[in-house]
Amino acid sequence: MSIQLILTYLIIAYAVGYTCYHTVRMIMKQRESACGGGCSGCEIKDEIKKRGIQPVKINKNDSFTYIKN
Repeated sequence: MSIQLILTYLIIAYAVGYTCYHTVRMIMKQRESACGGGCSGCEIKDEIKKRGIQPVKINKNDSFTYIKN
């Protein structure tokens, strides 16, 4: 085997391993948090609940006025 072929196999093996590692890491991170984590959405929701602000529920079956620009 030539050195070029060995280096090619090493690069391919590294790329496959790197892809598998990050895929597994991404799946495990999603199990830790329901929304994927990293955003401030949960902190905002907690602050809204703490202040007692009730969200406005919109019935999707109501007729809406849609204005196009």
